[in-house]
Amino acid sequence: MTRTRKLFIRYILPLITIILLLALLAVALFRLSVIQREMRYNSNANMVWVVYYTHLESLRLSDVIQKKALNPDANVDLLFRYQMLLSRLNLLHDGPQSRFFDEVGLLAELNTQSVTLRQLEPLLGVSPLKQVQLKDLQHALDEFSAFMLKASGRAMTAQWEELGAGVDMNRNAVLAIIVIIIAILFCSLFISWQLLIALKRSRENERVKQQQLELQKQLEHERKVSELYRSFGGMVSHQFRTPLAIIDASMQRLIRAAERMTPAQVVDRAVKVKAATERLTHLIESILKADRLLEQVDMQLQRFSLADLVRQVIDEQAFLSVNRQVSFSAQSGKDLQALCDPVLVSEIIGNFLSNADKYSSADTAIAVYIYQEARWVCCQVQDQGRGISKADLPHIFQRYFRAGSVADVAGTGIGLYVAAELAALQRGKVTVRSDENSGSIFTLCLPHHFNK
Repeated sequence: MTRTRKLFIRYILPLITIILLLALLAVALFRLSVIQREMRYNSNANMVWVVYYTHLESLRLSDVIQKKALNPDANVDLLFRYQMLLSRLNLLHDGPQSRFFDEVGLLAELNTQSVTLRQLEPLLGVSPLKQVQLKDLQHALDEFSAFMLKASGRAMTAQWEELGAGVDMNRNAVLAIIVIIIAILFCSLFISWQLLIALKRSRENERVKQQQLELQKQLEHERKVSELYRSFGGMVSHQFRTPLAIIDASMQRLIRAAERMTPAQVVDRAVKVKAATERLTHLIESILKADRLLEQVDMQLQRFSLADLVRQVIDEQAFLSVNRQVSFSAQSGKDLQALCDPVLVSEIIGNFLSNADKYSSADTAIAVYIYQEARWVCCQVQDQGRGISKADLPHIFQRYFRAGSVADVAGTGIGLYVAAELAALQRGKVTVRSDENSGSIFTLCLPHHFNK
């Protein structure tokens, strides 16, 4: 499927369908409004009403005249009834009524009847009325009544025709609305189908994205594992090479010249082999110890004075580095208690002090400073050793990573990694600042209190 066709099916066609749906709804509403308006207005029904009441007024006037003829002294108001008839007659000459009489061919006769009725007014003013005058009045009213009956019949016929036409029109309109509703239904079904397809496509895209994320995570994990193996391989290759070379050279010497060697020389070779073996054993035990430490951490957080804890670690380190000078100071006037596990903190600070002792000259001092900064209580260990290059700084807390400046010193590259992991377990952090040949500052920061 081409890109243009996909674009048409996914976007243009649904848009056209929505526009068509809106147009159909507008047409349906318009047709319904027309039906409602036609049902409310019926001009011929109004015409029947006007003709009926005009005819009724003529009959009332005729009735009053009859009473007057039978009893000249009867208390009846002929002029009032006559004026009422004229008011109804005037309605027949208004626009809609006049047009109706013209359409049914009765306008000329209406005008004639109107002239005749208006000429009766002088007769009604005579008192008493004579029999001849009464007959003339009655004759004129009878002719008008007959005309009204004919007009009423025409009005009824027109009303029925209008009602029939209205029914036919409404039936056609209803049929059209039904067709429109069916079309709206199909448009709605099509839009629903498009929405379902879009939803399915969205879920499929989400699933593909999730798979891509999982794949990226797996690739990232594989990359980290690969880097870990490379780092471990590089560390093992470098750190194990020297002891193995010593062992190999000593054994080769014993094999080739054992008969010519004195007992003292044999002992010297054996001592070198033993020292190299102990070095290998120490490296392996360091790696295994770090792994066991991370796997079997039994953390118990408590509020503890970081200053007291660091003093204790410094005292313990003094037994291992007798000639190393370590200065200790703490910020005054501050609460230096931290939420931590004392055992794990001792391991971290001990690692910092051990590295400072290992990678700096024996005649230089190590400075330890405890201070509070915002919600952190921190321990800073500063040495005057070789320092760390800018290229190595971002990797210094990675597992098995060793800076290039300390390649000649035995080590596994796992101590700082363990320190960073143990700090993270206690919701703390470790940082480093260093310049090559200018020493390093390693800092452990622990929370002074838990965030709520």
